[in-house]
Amino acid sequence: MAANNHSNTEVLWNSFLDGDDKAFSAVYYAFINTLLSYGKNLTADRELIHDAVQEIFMDLYQKRLKNHIPIGNLKGYLFISLKNAILKKILQNRVYDDNVTDDHHHTEFTIEYGFQEQMITREISEEKHLRLQKAIVSLSAKQKEIIYLRFEEELEYTEIARLMNITVESARKQLYRALLSLRQTLDNESFLILFSVLRKNH
Repeated sequence: MAANNHSNTEVLWNSFLDGDDKAFSAVYYAFINTLLSYGKNLTADRELIHDAVQEIFMDLYQKRLKNHIPIGNLKGYLFISLKNAILKKILQNRVYDDNVTDDHHHTEFTIEYGFQEQMITREISEEKHLRLQKAIVSLSAKQKEIIYLRFEEELEYTEIARLMNITVESARKQLYRALLSLRQTLDNESFLILFSVLRKNH
């Protein structure tokens, strides 16, 4: 399924580069929801997120007109562009508005994983479900982000590395450490439930 989606996106992107504006609109609607969801994990400011998303798509359009740039993996490119745009806007707001607080503009990755909804549908006790949630919440911001990017968004390690400004080797190690942390926190049954859902998403 993921391969088909990638193939369809590649066709749309190439059509856009060849001058098809309808293809650009299709690319926009294919990614808008996942980009907004990712942005919400980086800041609580919904208006800032929407502005950042609009800016990166405007930038894409303008670059198409200027240099006909090829983009290998569009999803990874968009995630990186959005994160950079959000960080830039947060820094600008901190410079120009003394009333801006870290509670309103922050870049600590906070997430309610989509796969938690899948776990609710499984026949597990409320106590076990709470234990799973507590284990996930206990992860560091970087660990939450790397699990989200790898399993929820199915990004490759090279894309994750660029997005988090780390090496590919570091991305692999951090994911391993995040899973190890969950393994050490949870009992065998709880960890297997969580891991099976993660792998199913991926």
